[in-house]
Amino acid sequence: MQLEKARTIDDLKPNDMVKVCQHIQIGCCFQLDGLHSCCLGTFFPPALVTAEEIKNKVVTYDLIVERRKQLFAAINDLADGPTGNCKNCIWLKEVPYKDVNFEYMGGQGLGASFNIQHYTACNQRCTFCYYAKEGNLVPPQYDILDIFELFREKGKLRGGNWVDFSGGEPTTLKDFDKIISYLIDNNFGLIVVYSNATIFSQKIYDLLKENKICMVTSIDSGICSTYKKVRGTDTMPNVFTNLIKYANSGTKNLVLKYVVTDDNRTDDDMWAFIMAMLAIKPGMVKFCPDFPYGDREIPEETIDFIAKLWHNLEKYTGSQKIKDYTVDYGDPKFVKYRESLALKLNELNVKDPIDDSTILDSWREPCEQHVESVTPPEPTLYPIKPPTFLQKIFSIRNEYNRKVVRILGFKIKFKRK
Repeated sequence: MQLEKARTIDDLKPNDMVKVCQHIQIGCCFQLDGLHSCCLGTFFPPALVTAEEIKNKVVTYDLIVERRKQLFAAINDLADGPTGNCKNCIWLKEVPYKDVNFEYMGGQGLGASFNIQHYTACNQRCTFCYYAKEGNLVPPQYDILDIFELFREKGKLRGGNWVDFSGGEPTTLKDFDKIISYLIDNNFGLIVVYSNATIFSQKIYDLLKENKICMVTSIDSGICSTYKKVRGTDTMPNVFTNLIKYANSGTKNLVLKYVVTDDNRTDDDMWAFIMAMLAIKPGMVKFCPDFPYGDREIPEETIDFIAKLWHNLEKYTGSQKIKDYTVDYGDPKFVKYRESLALKLNELNVKDPIDDSTILDSWREPCEQHVESVTPPEPTLYPIKPPTFLQKIFSIRNEYNRKVVRILGFKIKFKRK
């Protein structure tokens, strides 16, 4: 049924077809200016409640539900009001009005439907970061737990979510441990922490070890000079040290990311990054172009580079390790990008087919969500001969550039020519 312009939301009948998305119905995205429904790359809806309203303790459960309805009505031309980028978003779908419900928070693993970014304070200055470029790096603007409590007390807070805990740099928050413990204790779902890894967090390590969270770190190169140019700090050695510590927790939930800009599209960057991935062996690698804000488009050179990097990394790690970071983004520019990237990857795979012979053995095991139970074969055992009496009291061996002689436990070293 077609909606009449003169009608209001109260006049809708159950079978009337309306435009809506799951983000508007159940989403929760904390930004500097307040609570939004989502954060889909370069697309934003208007704030449901403002940061000022949250700080002044005037936000209620009913107010958030009512603001969701107001946004829904504006999108469907049933009322006046801001709609942000919603009307042009690919997530907007037509459904019967009887299937629309604004009462809950969460309940589906929608990418970017749960986003914690109520601050932008960070210890780096990335060239592709909108907040860094604008000089808008500020501490938390309000208490996000107040909002969660409104829905929890009503029995309307649901789990099974994909929660993006980003920023800013989350490990700089004084209440980071408190927030992440709340999310886990209330069974929010998969908690994805976006950290630049310049600071080692024992809390993150412990949760990774138990596979209770996922951590995403964007390193954007494998070369110190490029890293410093793109991310604004000379901290790559420290970052790699911390990433290796996190990897040594045994987790499968360490994800490394490459944001492709005009400054890191070289072959040197590509091969250094590939070598770094083979050394750290993260659970997954994701690629993302620099966001095309405003009238900008994603450059063809960026798509070419991502395709080449993806193809070459796949040769050594296997395809299950590599993902597209933009898969949930609603801007049609990203749809165009994904289509172009798929074509270029197909061309490379035809030109240079990939077979198992180049995949590193230690990377053959897929990421945790795909792991199958396999019984390893029994090892072949060989008897070890005990040393003779002479070998116990006297031996000669080469160690690096020296010859080492051991006599009755005493060691004598001679420099070799």
